[in-house]
Amino acid sequence: MKINMRTTAAVFAALTLAVSAASAEGFSVAGDIRSGIEFGFGDDAKVVSTSDYHDGNYYGNGNTRLRLNFKYENGDAGAVFRYEHKAGKAWFDEGNAKYAMGYAKLFDGILVAEAGKLKDLYTGSDGQEGYGLTDIASAGAYGAGFTLLPVDGLAVQAIVSDGLGKGFEARKDNFTFGAKYANDVIKVAGGYNLSGKAYGYIGIGAVENLGVALEVYYEQLEDKDDIVEINEDINYDLNDSLSFGLLAYQKFGEEEKPVFEFNPHVMFGIDDTFAVSAESYITVPTAEDSKVAFSVTPALWINVKEAKVNVYYTYDNDGENSANYVGTGVKVSF
Repeated sequence: MKINMRTTAAVFAALTLAVSAASAEGFSVAGDIRSGIEFGFGDDAKVVSTSDYHDGNYYGNGNTRLRLNFKYENGDAGAVFRYEHKAGKAWFDEGNAKYAMGYAKLFDGILVAEAGKLKDLYTGSDGQEGYGLTDIASAGAYGAGFTLLPVDGLAVQAIVSDGLGKGFEARKDNFTFGAKYANDVIKVAGGYNLSGKAYGYIGIGAVENLGVALEVYYEQLEDKDDIVEINEDINYDLNDSLSFGLLAYQKFGEEEKPVFEFNPHVMFGIDDTFAVSAESYITVPTAEDSKVAFSVTPALWINVKEAKVNVYYTYDNDGENSANYVGTGVKVSF
């Protein structure tokens, strides 16, 4: 029987952390589990699903999932590990270990050294997509990271990681760099992998109750047009009960022509327990003979302590066929 050493190491790390919980001060476990059931009607609609849901893009959960976050910290050293399992996937698979790394804070916390399957904790975007250095680093992002925290709000990070599962061969895609600066008014972040992948982020919070975020992803390709993805997220809280906004995407390079996507959304809190929402997702391709696709999703939300329940309906039209979906989901956090 062939043993995947990385998977074994990730599972061993999780078990080690779990066993240590009984006696180790500074150990914590958090996470969530979500699931539900959906019924579909119409063209090409899956009749029943207990794994994937059409419950909206901005507010919806999307799929059945179990997530466990382990953390251990003792003084200036610690470890973090995330296990995530989605319905239909194997329980013990390398991909379930989203990150598993140890870290040490040096020189009174000015420098942080990390090793393992890395997660960008310092220079990532806070936008809807949440890009980070480990998203543009070599596949798997196994390696070491070094983060410099010279002043409050500023982080400068470098990652040296494996080359697409081929081991470390001093390839240019082994090296990824990024930085982030954040205060109460503005957040700016960006990262670059020497293979030609990059992201950028600007978040503005200068106006009370108004959130504005811009994210850009870029990937240089050898035999195809370079990929550029841009998204803007504007959200406004009118009061304690009503919020609304627009999430928009522009995609260039993946298709013959650009694609524009729009996700307007609104949520109203009836009281501390009940809320209602409505959102739409509209795709506007510019290629010849392509048709506009859209969906509309109203939903009822019920919040009880650490649990959230939604009941929703979605009408989905891809420009040629249409389908209707009704369903309910439950998410419990701990």
